[in-house]
Amino acid sequence: MYEDYWQLSRPAFRAAKPGEGYFPAHSHRAAKLKLRYLVEQQQSAALLIGDAGVGKSFLLDSYLSELVLPAGPVVSVVVPQFGPAELIGYLTRKLGDDHPSQPRSFDDVLDRWEQRLAALHAEGRHPVIVIDDAQTIEDRHVLKTLHLLLNYRHGDCAAFTLILCGQPELTGQIARCPALQDRMAFTCALQPFSLEETAGYVRHRLQQAGAQAPIFEDDAIERIHHCTGGLPRRINRLCDFALLVGFADQLDQIAVTQVDAVAEELQLAA
Repeated sequence: MYEDYWQLSRPAFRAAKPGEGYFPAHSHRAAKLKLRYLVEQQQSAALLIGDAGVGKSFLLDSYLSELVLPAGPVVSVVVPQFGPAELIGYLTRKLGDDHPSQPRSFDDVLDRWEQRLAALHAEGRHPVIVIDDAQTIEDRHVLKTLHLLLNYRHGDCAAFTLILCGQPELTGQIARCPALQDRMAFTCALQPFSLEETAGYVRHRLQQAGAQAPIFEDDAIERIHHCTGGLPRRINRLCDFALLVGFADQLDQIAVTQVDAVAEELQLAA
């Protein structure tokens, strides 16, 4: 709605495809490098943690969109409320199992899992499994099952790579399952943007959308950082609405006054 007014080619703070608008803030860049190493070296598993809105899913989308062969296929589990057998069956199907009949027992479920991993290995592929919001896994048997699945290997390499993504309490949950914790190669911890990173992020998103001149005053960007705590999801919401308000009021630039008004309406005011 406001794109023509601000001379933008598209909405600046809404991504239309995976990874669009990715900004290499320090902790995000470090996490992406670790994940790349994890998959390229065919290691077992890692944690990606951070507060809600810090950009975990966005970072994963950006990273996974860049994967090249032999990495993949990728299975993303976004609602991890499965029992052990259901989880294995779901993963097997998503990895390409096209067996027409339903498994009759847990042994059948495991047999199909093993067969699918063997077939992918024969094709030279290395599957990647991502479980988002993993802190919502309440059944400890599921965590134990993940540990057991990670026992599948091809020589010195894992048969697949597991990325558990969630909020900080996920670290404690994994610590209560020492066998699974021992499989984690490392933890990637995302941090909110610093003031400098918030400013860089806002300008980066606007420039990617075609902005030719500054739209937010410097003081307004400082207030954006203050009101959002440097969390990208909040920054996106605040800036998107501020652009709409600026268009409605026919402003030349967005100042602190508009940021404060928008932050109060979105209940982001600090």
